[in-house]
Amino acid sequence: MIELIAITDDPAAPAPPLRAVRSGGLAVLCAPAEDAVVTPAALWRREALLESLMEDRDLLPVRYGTRVADERAAAAAVAGRGGELRARLERVRGAVELAVRARPRETEAAPPAARSGREYLAARLGRSRAAVALHEPLAALARASAIQPGDELLRAAYLVDRTAVAAFADRVGELQRAHPQLALVCTGPWPPYSFAEGAGA
Repeated sequence: MIELIAITDDPAAPAPPLRAVRSGGLAVLCAPAEDAVVTPAALWRREALLESLMEDRDLLPVRYGTRVADERAAAAAVAGRGGELRARLERVRGAVELAVRARPRETEAAPPAARSGREYLAARLGRSRAAVALHEPLAALARASAIQPGDELLRAAYLVDRTAVAAFADRVGELQRAHPQLALVCTGPWPPYSFAEGAGA
């Protein structure tokens, strides 16, 4: 069994134990399958591997745990999907994913319970406006963005040009100073997980 790690169009061979299975101008980067039990250590090893790979090539990460029997099956997993996968690679080429989360600071996190339906709706509207006030200026610096579900005021991923990462982080800092009642956290750069839909087998 082998595990599919990522899809790329970079011709360079990866360092062992990874190997590249070529298929229609693309390469499926594969590794020997590890123990099937998912552990935090296994997830971090895979993350470190993907981050290392993305330093010198554009890639589409494949969903964790995607396994096939052999290299022929790895090639078959992308056969017939070359156009779609090349388009996805073009979308992320030269970019990384940055994640932003925002929530009220602890002292602000538990407002008094709304006494009426009107107060409840007003509180919801206030949260929505605050999320938009954070999201819109960040989305303007990104190629694409994806708001994700969560209990935070904002949880979003941004596809940002590698050359614009510092400017994006500076903008997060500006927004934090403008909204001291909120706690903003920006993490990354990550492989473009949120923008590689359909890369799995």
